[in-house]
Amino acid sequence: MEVFDKRLDRIESKLDSVSQTLSHLARIDERLTGGHKRIDRHEQRLDQLEDQQRTVETRIAETMGKSMIVERGAWIVFAAVATAIAQIF
Repeated sequence: MEVFDKRLDRIESKLDSVSQTLSHLARIDERLTGGHKRIDRHEQRLDQLEDQQRTVETRIAETMGKSMIVERGAWIVFAAVATAIAQIF
């Protein structure tokens, strides 16, 4: 009987060890899951920021084109005025 008791004790201790290992694995899995969720959230935020940046870049390009046209027009008007003043005097 004593041999069986020792064997049962060893089996119980091994089962306890397996149980502890499984609980550690469950905690590790929870941490990994949380980490993956955070990474997914950060990726979504980065995607939103990239979309906003593209929108801003597009608007700046449009504004730059319009401002270049206005600037050229202003220089043409300035040159015309300067030429008219030079011819008058």
